[in-house]
Amino acid sequence: MSTRDSIKAAHERAVADQLLAALVVEATFVRHGEPNRSEPDVIYSKADGQIIGIEVVTAYYEDSDAKDAAEIAAGEKPLCPGEMRERSDGRLVEPDQKICERVQKELEKKCRKIYAGADEKWLCINQDALLSDAISVAECVRNLKVPGKHEFARIYVTYTAPVHEGGKYTPIQVYP
Repeated sequence: MSTRDSIKAAHERAVADQLLAALVVEATFVRHGEPNRSEPDVIYSKADGQIIGIEVVTAYYEDSDAKDAAEIAAGEKPLCPGEMRERSDGRLVEPDQKICERVQKELEKKCRKIYAGADEKWLCINQDALLSDAISVAECVRNLKVPGKHEFARIYVTYTAPVHEGGKYTPIQVYP
């Protein structure tokens, strides 16, 4: 497994672990899902033996943000203390609308897929958008259009609240 793949897998597990903890769902990590078997990213077992598969996707304002995050995590282009990356076009216009459009795009993409290897499949769209707050995320979730046909028993959008809202990792249920 490449460094980037192992970092991605660790990120997916961390997001899924945080989701379960925030929801106070007791489940034990079993393993990472196998993409070549169409399994969700992270597989857990509950005490009753039910297997939960959580598909994790991160939504960024734009593709360059995802690329930057991957390069920084892999140590390929580290930031100096206090340094910020410049945006591809130098600015971010209508950030709430932009991130919500990306969340919708990820939702549609993941709902088109067929998953195996779990009794219950969940989707967690992890929103990586520093300008988001409770009001903007709640409005986005209200406006999301969940495709009529998908395999997910539960769908969540998660984000980290800004410091003035407590700074907590926060899940918002989209479906059901």
